[in-house]
Amino acid sequence: MKRDIKNESLSRELKLESGTINEESRTISAALSSEQPVERWFGNEVLDHSAEAIDLSRAADGLPMLFGHDNSQPIGIIENLRLDSDKKLRGDLRFSPNNQRANEVWADVRDGFLKNVSIGYRINEWVENETDNTVRATRWQIYEGSIVPVPADSTVGVNRSKDHNVGVPAMDKTEDKTVETGGKDDSKIVVDFENARKAALAEGISEGRKLELERQDGIREAFQPYAGSARFEELRETCIRNGMSISSAKDALLRYLAEGNQPLAGDRKDERAPTVSVGEEAGEKFQRGVELALSVNLGLEQDREKVREARNGEFVSMNPADMAREYLRVNGQPVTGSKDAIIKRAMEYRAGGMTSSDFSNILENVANKALLTGYNETEETWSRWTRQGSLSDFRQSSRTAISAFGDLDMIKEDGEYTFGNVSDLKENIQLATYGKMLRISREALANDDLDALGRLPMAMGRAARRKIGDIVYSVLTTNAALNQDSTDLFHADHSNYVASGSGAAPSVATLDAARVAMATQTDPSGNATLGIMGQYLIVPVALQTAAEQLISATYDPTTSGDLKPNPFQNVFEVIADHRLDASLSTGWYLAASRNTTDTVEVAFLNGMQEPYMESQNGFYRDGLEYKVRIDAVAAALDYRGLYWNYGA
Repeated sequence: MKRDIKNESLSRELKLESGTINEESRTISAALSSEQPVERWFGNEVLDHSAEAIDLSRAADGLPMLFGHDNSQPIGIIENLRLDSDKKLRGDLRFSPNNQRANEVWADVRDGFLKNVSIGYRINEWVENETDNTVRATRWQIYEGSIVPVPADSTVGVNRSKDHNVGVPAMDKTEDKTVETGGKDDSKIVVDFENARKAALAEGISEGRKLELERQDGIREAFQPYAGSARFEELRETCIRNGMSISSAKDALLRYLAEGNQPLAGDRKDERAPTVSVGEEAGEKFQRGVELALSVNLGLEQDREKVREARNGEFVSMNPADMAREYLRVNGQPVTGSKDAIIKRAMEYRAGGMTSSDFSNILENVANKALLTGYNETEETWSRWTRQGSLSDFRQSSRTAISAFGDLDMIKEDGEYTFGNVSDLKENIQLATYGKMLRISREALANDDLDALGRLPMAMGRAARRKIGDIVYSVLTTNAALNQDSTDLFHADHSNYVASGSGAAPSVATLDAARVAMATQTDPSGNATLGIMGQYLIVPVALQTAAEQLISATYDPTTSGDLKPNPFQNVFEVIADHRLDASLSTGWYLAASRNTTDTVEVAFLNGMQEPYMESQNGFYRDGLEYKVRIDAVAAALDYRGLYWNYGA
């Protein structure tokens, strides 16, 4: 049987050599692997331990050391990997001194509670011996080492570590198998247990071989209409050799046909029209798996089920170069060359036109998720007191003040209703665009620099949310003139301003004056008071503590002896923002409810409050270029629900 096990993730487990512990350097030597045969679904696996067989390229600067094969729990590195004369691969495990998890694992290793070390590796080349069903790995690569808490489960043929979906060696240690005998003969129980284990192992190997043969037969059937064409037979064998599923092989065939490739004249044995049915797109599976793995590795995905799904998948342990190589493999493209060349080819290749599963689009989706995470997780105060609106285009628009609508009339019996008069008092509002460019170089991806996909877009998201805060608070601090009367937003003529020299810090007396001034504001005709109530006390950070103490106090803080109740206890919500400190650290504002009174509106293009990202392949420099923008505007709609005291 022709086996296909290339790049399959596997692991092996050995005991730690406790006698080599060095507490000062926090290191311990360990035998990582040997030529001990291990039963797999594909046969008895033997790792060739010769210098030519072991690929240590990923261990040049130290091999990552994890806990329980969990990429989210790095605990140190493995150094000084060497092949000893007893044909064992050994290394020195050095535990991180600045990692809480590493400290805990080191203590358990030092005290003898954790005794097992496991390696993760992939087989690249192998030879088969059908006589004894042995598969000898003649070229294999180690990519990580782990301290594992639970030895391999010897009762199943798959040989998995607990909670880890990669193969590990069977540990046939009968003395570790303890069961309740219930008065039965112990030797009979052990024999029954061993027989059951061997039967299950044989069944698992048989089932694995059956599935492999079905995969190969399915691919050959899909290519049958093109039998005899050397080019199509080469593609077919590539699909089989690279471990493609039947669905992925069919996708590769369709893409090959879509590019205009047909069998050469006279070399096609079957002239029947091909009939190839396609299941779920392999590209869609790849897209979902890679996006989920990157989101988990970058800390963008917190859902426990999705995190578990990613860690059980094949992509979470891959770096960007490995993902680019897999993308090319899924699409039937060459996968040879340096990491830099692989990434360049992956970013330039389009799977049948621009689709969501293109590698560059996948990276953009992850970067966009980081962008939105940064935007949504950034704490800003403007959204708590402003009204959020929508504009459909970039032309200048106007907002009519709702306070301009007259009071309702009493309708007598059989009386007529009259139309309310809407004043011409309107404020102008017009969108502006704010944006920035971001470049992720091909070198950054080749160097496994995930910051380029995570932290940088996240920082741009935070910057976008801060920009909205900047334009909102500039409405208060610039105090521009309103359109309705060409008078400053805060002005003595508006009865909403206490000027320098007359101002004072927030107190029961000054808040009472602000409340009265706001409640007695009149409609545009000047005939009716509006009874507007303040809801938000907006202060610079310099006044935050004093304001919060005032609003939470039971008694008036300025009284002593004969205590007076504080009429403003829990009446206003205190909002403090640092931008006000930069303008005037003594001034403070009172704002009415955004739902009942016009104050300040923040409008977005079509109501889209989140920033937008688009990308393109770099033209002057290799890599991906991202453009981030947000379309927004902040404007004061009316002065009657706003009040400013210059402060002391």
